Amino acid sequence: YLYEGTYKEEDFNNGTSLKTGIPYLSNIGKENIRPGDPKYKDINGDGIIDDNDRTVIGRGQPIHTGGFTNTFNFYGFDLNIFFQWCYGNDVLNANRYVFEAGQKSELNQYTSYSNHYDAVKNPNSDIPRIRAKGMDVYSQRVVEDGSYLRLKNITLGYTFPRRWTRRAKIDRLRIYVSATNLWTITGFSGLDPESVGNMYQAQYPMSRQFTFGLDLMF
Repeated sequence: YLYEGTYKEEDFNNGTSLKTGIPYLSNIGKENIRPGDPKYKDINGDGIIDDNDRTVIGRGQPIHTGGFTNTFNFYGFDLNIFFQWCYGNDVLNANRYVFEAGQKSELNQYTSYSNHYDAVKNPNSDIPRIRAKGMDVYSQRVVEDGSYLRLKNITLGYTFPRRWTRRAKIDRLRIYVSATNLWTITGFSGLDPESVGNMYQAQYPMSRQFTFGLDLMF
């Protein structure tokens, strides 16, 4: 379903009866809708939101993926940088479906849910109220852009001049430090856009790794 925010006080007569012409979920019933419940788009315009109002939202596969690398050398120092990107895919963030819903009193919620609808304190919020009706459907509300640009690997090394090493009968001596998954730009609210498929639910993020090394050749 396409998500249109939450029902507001102005959608009702005296705050309890939904005004004529405002669509509602067929399985909930017009008389059960309250301010702060999620509102979905009535695509076919029949005044009722049901299976006929479902549509394709998002794109499971990226439009393109790729990467680029550069190596720089300067007086014995070498720097290799590798970026990778993924663009155009959408992810259903199932964690938000559970932890940004306010359905269970014993289940902790994301910090973002503290901004949920409240008739007195936060009447303009588009995050549904506590125990809102109509939260048991998948919608655009929890579909996010999974695109990212990541500094996948960076390596800095130094090769000692041969005039220093040949006295020890060493042909080549190089020390280096390398870091993986160091930095990411993304609009995805989960832990890691790279560790997901079409649905994101409690996956482990890609680990950040640091390596120190020594290349020695006799």
